[in-house]
Amino acid sequence: MIKRTLIAAGAVLAVAAPALAQTSAPAGQNPTGMTLEQFQAKNTDKMFERLDTNKDGKISPEEFAAFRESNAQADAKASRAGKRGQRMFARFDKDKDGSLSRAEANDVLAMRFKRMDTNNDGVLTLEELQAKSGRAKVGV
Repeated sequence: MIKRTLIAAGAVLAVAAPALAQTSAPAGQNPTGMTLEQFQAKNTDKMFERLDTNKDGKISPEEFAAFRESNAQADAKASRAGKRGQRMFARFDKDKDGSLSRAEANDVLAMRFKRMDTNNDGVLTLEELQAKSGRAKVGV
């Protein structure tokens, strides 16, 4: 009887070991990918570093337009991209104060995350981060 119990316990542990290994990742880290919160924490500062050129803690329409223009210069449709940038900024500026706050930037990153998370499991895997549909620069 004891032998059967030990064998059964060993079989259960053998089946459960991969699941236990997945949950043993360090606190705050997902062993299989990046959560929305991790994505925002990693990229909000990068976004502000690139776009907030006067370092006032907000992204102005001018700063946003300058960033979009620098990206659009390589694009043959630069005039169309400029108009699209104005519409994008207006859509991202939820409180209509004329600038993007960090909270609004996090909303932008949440939208980007959702688009990149192709299987909608709430985690970006390495494959999703490297996929062609997610090749656009992180941030804006």
